[in-house]
Amino acid sequence: MKFFKYRVLNHILFWIFIFTFYTVPYLLSYGFEIKAFINIIYIPIDIVGVYIVIEYLIPRFVFKKRRFEIFILGTAIIIALNIAISYYIKLNIQPMLGFRVVRRPFSAELFSALLNNFMIIGTATAFKLFSYSYNIQLTQSELERKTIQSELGILRSQVNPHFLFNVLNNIDALIFEDKEKASNAIVLLSKIMRYMLQESTHEMVKLDKELSYIQDYLELAKLSFADPDFLKFEQKGALNSQYVPPLLFIPIIENAVKHCNKQSESPGIVINFYIDANWIELRTSNFVKRNTFKLPDSGTGTGLINVEKRLKLLYGSNFTFDIKKDMDKFDVHIKVPV
Repeated sequence: MKFFKYRVLNHILFWIFIFTFYTVPYLLSYGFEIKAFINIIYIPIDIVGVYIVIEYLIPRFVFKKRRFEIFILGTAIIIALNIAISYYIKLNIQPMLGFRVVRRPFSAELFSALLNNFMIIGTATAFKLFSYSYNIQLTQSELERKTIQSELGILRSQVNPHFLFNVLNNIDALIFEDKEKASNAIVLLSKIMRYMLQESTHEMVKLDKELSYIQDYLELAKLSFADPDFLKFEQKGALNSQYVPPLLFIPIIENAVKHCNKQSESPGIVINFYIDANWIELRTSNFVKRNTFKLPDSGTGTGLINVEKRLKLLYGSNFTFDIKKDMDKFDVHIKVPV
């Protein structure tokens, strides 16, 4: 309804402009007299011609069938009929209504009529084509936006699918060893699940919430390590209400936890966040067993592949994502704008 209202208003403004464009010269020449409004006789003919072109010929033969020759022929016929009817009105109807007729050579009449029709119908056609092109772009943009959101939703749903099983196994073992520790782990797990269910549906979340979620995850991850210092986490920079996409960093951290060599010396996993006014950086480093961990493009590391896909969808090329592996160490560096 709102679109229809604005469409009608645009058409009304267009015809007001056309009427004013042809009336003002007469007002300047004759003053505010009835003869200055002679164009009111011809406007209905122009309206009929314009709407046949933009509402019938263009949609049928330009937008759908792409038969431009039929559109051109049809427009030419409309212009010819418009000129013939207008010429008849000038010679026969105009005098009956009390308007003075200024006779000019036929060639001059024809040239003036062609110029007027090309101006009116041409302008209306240009607006129609522009409106169509603009609506197509809006539709494509909306489809692209929905596609991106759908892809992001799928990628988010693939984050953290397996760590839950490890955590539950650890809690199961803790129940008999340390009930208080097991209870704390359950509380942390409930916080993590609540965050994943509530915040992950948003396009952006506050960085402090995301970091709190990551720290809860790391506390649970430490249950898998005999040495509490095996996992080292460090955060530098001030939190000033920055926003980030939810669950963007956790697959990288999860990857470091999952594929670390638990037999290596502490710290076997190092996770560093660097935060400033414009950028957020995450660096992870973990020891791996030699010649056992493959890079993501070789068939494993789905989480890292998903991270790169999300980064491209969210930031285009305005991000850094580096993966390095030597004999027994695996490093990941990600840098995204705030």
